[in-house]
Amino acid sequence: MAVKAKPTVYVICGFIGAGKTTFARKLEEKTGAVRITKDEWLIRLIGNDPTVEGFEKLDGRICDLSRDFAFELAKKGIDVIIDEGFWAKEQRVELSRRIEEIGAKEVLYYVETPVETMRERVVGRNATPKKDSFEISAEMWEGYLKFWQPPSDDEHYILAGDVK
Repeated sequence: MAVKAKPTVYVICGFIGAGKTTFARKLEEKTGAVRITKDEWLIRLIGNDPTVEGFEKLDGRICDLSRDFAFELAKKGIDVIIDEGFWAKEQRVELSRRIEEIGAKEVLYYVETPVETMRERVVGRNATPKKDSFEISAEMWEGYLKFWQPPSDDEHYILAGDVK
């Protein structure tokens, strides 16, 4: 792992079931950057059920912890991949500010996938749960969808497309 004067922070944006983590793993292999997937951390702590009491609070804490860890690595000149989703534009703007503040380069990838494909993936993986994914019902998925804000043209993203 090379240390750089100006490290890169790769930001992975996309909704549940878009293929963000699959894309992030491929990017990790290609770039050698340290991949930080906050859902993997959270699942190791609480399991695959996002309906457990206190989930939102724990999710927020893990987001903060994983981002802080990513920024500590970047400050040391290590490229990082933050695989989190970043559903809200205000989250992405704040992250960009932090990246600029530490003198790193930001690369925002938007993993765009048709809504129906994402829904099918999420509901389908509940039938055969993976150890690194949350079990999210169709109703929960639909409820979360109202919070999703795809990146706008002024955010300067790279369209990653559907990742198999």
